[in-house]
Amino acid sequence: MRGPIRNVFTSDRKNVLMLYDHNETHVKTIAHYLESFYRHSRFSYSYVASFSPCEFDLNYFDAVVIHFSVRVCHAGHLSSSFARALKGHRGLKALFLQDEYENTGKAHQAIRDLGINVVFTCVPGPSIPTVYPPSAFPGVRFVPVLTGYAPLDIDRLHGGKPMRERSILIGYRGRRIGYWYGDLGQEKLHIGQRMKAICDARRLKTDIAWEESDRIYGNWFEFLGNCRATLGTESGANIFDFDGELALAVQRAQYANPDVTYEEIRTQYLKDREGEVVMNQVSPKIFEAIAMRTALVLFEGHYSGVVQPGVHFLALKKDFSNVDEILAKLQDDALLETMTRRAYEDVIQSGRFSYAAFVRQVDEALFEQMKPRERATPAWLPLPPCDALPDFTARYNRTFRGPLLKRLWARLPSFVRARLNRERLKRWWVHSPSPLRGCLRPMLQAFRAVLK
Repeated sequence: MRGPIRNVFTSDRKNVLMLYDHNETHVKTIAHYLESFYRHSRFSYSYVASFSPCEFDLNYFDAVVIHFSVRVCHAGHLSSSFARALKGHRGLKALFLQDEYENTGKAHQAIRDLGINVVFTCVPGPSIPTVYPPSAFPGVRFVPVLTGYAPLDIDRLHGGKPMRERSILIGYRGRRIGYWYGDLGQEKLHIGQRMKAICDARRLKTDIAWEESDRIYGNWFEFLGNCRATLGTESGANIFDFDGELALAVQRAQYANPDVTYEEIRTQYLKDREGEVVMNQVSPKIFEAIAMRTALVLFEGHYSGVVQPGVHFLALKKDFSNVDEILAKLQDDALLETMTRRAYEDVIQSGRFSYAAFVRQVDEALFEQMKPRERATPAWLPLPPCDALPDFTARYNRTFRGPLLKRLWARLPSFVRARLNRERLKRWWVHSPSPLRGCLRPMLQAFRAVLK
């Protein structure tokens, strides 16, 4: 998105409002997801932060869409005034969801409370009735989508260096995530740790890390373009925590014994729940690597049918029994260039997994549900995404300066903040009795909503 800020309201096109959390737009996949509607939709999209006050009549819009950055399964991401306005909105209401294995029951409640008509879900089609029973959501349409698509402005990425000039054999950024996400969640860490140990023992040059401090945001594509290959696993979790109690139980066990292993946690809490829903999905990082012509070394899996083993990626067995074969192939420039070119042509150049194709799918689903109606006259006009337009970012920061709670926290004396550190408060919350949490949670949610 380029050029000056403009209002996009028209009389001859459907007008859609996107509610989103502007604090999340530093993540490129979220920024691209949001901006794709402004670029490619047949409708006129406007954007506004979900925790700001609702100071205009939502009934001007033919549809209101809540982006997945607005975590409806957690309190405080949607201001109380927007929640009230949404309940009274006479047009179409749609919701994008991701990470649906977290507090699934809260998401269920939000769908019912807000009167959502269309849900764009990352749950694969066959599992949708399991997660969202039709009897519990009469009249709600569930549309399966991916967690992300091929990056915008691929032509500006230049595809990285030729294979022979790439100095890093394998580059990867994994992540430590909670044990309660189960086997699929732990694979992100396991593949990086095991491959790094193997390559270090052979003195192969890699850049593999998994701590939060090692994450790359601003120059991620440049990093990928200097790697011959990157690692990957299927995304998601196959254990659904419908009420949040599973995560609390595992956290309590870890606080009681910081040295407890994942295998011990799995045996005690997870083994009977693993595979309740088959959630395996392709990750947006797969598209990013393909766009940079970086070879993919992926654990065996389906990957939403986007890529095929031996055709678009090198399939690594989860017990690493074929790691010697994989490492030998990573030394072959011709093999890697042929595979990465084929992946680029089939996945990126074909346009099947572009944001333009995704937006067309969303447009069709919304249009089928829209009904003719009279519009209100808007009292205030929202603006395009703040991440894409610097002018809007500056205006927004001058107006809001961040959440009030964060500003108040920064003004507390350092010794008070040290006593009230997040880890200590979290530990207190986890160990507090369930009846006490039940009493405090509504008050905390209301307090946070007011401050937002």
